[in-house]
Amino acid sequence: MNKFVGITDTCVVRYWTKHNIPPVAARYLGAPIHPIRPKIVHTLAHRDKNTLWWRVSVNKLLPYKRVVRSWCARRVRIAFEEALRQHGLDRLGKRIPESSAQKNLTGSMEIYIQVPCVVQSFEDIRKDANKVMAELMAHQSAQESASPNTQTPR
Repeated sequence: MNKFVGITDTCVVRYWTKHNIPPVAARYLGAPIHPIRPKIVHTLAHRDKNTLWWRVSVNKLLPYKRVVRSWCARRVRIAFEEALRQHGLDRLGKRIPESSAQKNLTGSMEIYIQVPCVVQSFEDIRKDANKVMAELMAHQSAQESASPNTQTPR
């Protein structure tokens, strides 16, 4: 499994090339008689595997009020959407000019917000998001160039 971890003052980003089930969905999947389980199973079975599954976690900010946690999550989410766009991707990890020869960014990305995010300016959060995305894209291109083409000739 190909894994990448990017760490900044604002957040810790974990990326996997395979798709991971989100923790909330895993909680319902672990309860065989939960009424929402069939919906979660259906949603995961029909979710597009050619996209980036990403989420923002505010677990480190639990001492703060809900309004502060959601405000920080929104700022980080917007910063990462802008960083994806600057690297030629939409918010689902698909190439914006679809005729581009580069691959889409697929897999799972979890963004864990750190406590300093509460007092940082949006510009600092944006810089951190761009830095992490640049590192992730460099890691991806290095992995693609290192792995041989596994397609069989016809």
